[in-house]
Amino acid sequence: MRQLSPIRHGLTLIELMVAFAIASLLALAATPFFSDYGVNSRLREGGNLLYAESLFAQSEAIKRNRTVRLATNNNVITVDDLADPDNPVTLRTRQLPENVTIGNATVSFGSSGWPTNLAAVAFNLSHATAVCDADHRCPGLRVDAGGAIRLCGNKLSC
Repeated sequence: MRQLSPIRHGLTLIELMVAFAIASLLALAATPFFSDYGVNSRLREGGNLLYAESLFAQSEAIKRNRTVRLATNNNVITVDDLADPDNPVTLRTRQLPENVTIGNATVSFGSSGWPTNLAAVAFNLSHATAVCDADHRCPGLRVDAGGAIRLCGNKLSC
């Protein structure tokens, strides 16, 4: 009777090295897309934070029955109670994600929830290391004269 040789399981070193080389090439090809994903993720996070803070400022103005201001400066968002305009009380301060910036803009909500100057206000976010285009979607926040707040996915088409 002949004895069958045992079946060997596993991979050879050459097979492992070929698989590793293919995986490395695929990862190298995907690297630019990962950086775009990170930039877009931070921009989206910053837009959502700005949107939430604007809704907070508007609701606080209605709740407190007085003027509440939403102000942005570089990468900081502040919400202030303006019961005494000479001495505003800061209700909240938030920092935007890393490398996400916003210009200086202000909107004050009256007790009705409408902007006090009854004019539309635009807030545009940008990223320090990327240009806003089709690949990098920089959000924009719009507050219209009637108090409606909307976050646009891309400030270029807002």
